[in-house]
Amino acid sequence: MPVVTVDWWSGQDHDRRRRLVQEVSETVSRIADCPLQAVTVIVRDVEPTHWGSGGTLAADH
Repeated sequence: MPVVTVDWWSGQDHDRRRRLVQEVSETVSRIADCPLQAVTVIVRDVEPTHWGSGGTLAADH
């Protein structure tokens, strides 16, 4: 069944992580027409020092 991986900057609190998993799961379940329990969401924290965009590290902004 659907597996969604979300990479985001570290430092998010537990409540935001919970809401993210809930809302992503509900959306995927609805669009994929599958049971909510069939959706897996993996949340990975990434340090800004390990995140680059547009040729620069996010930590340098």
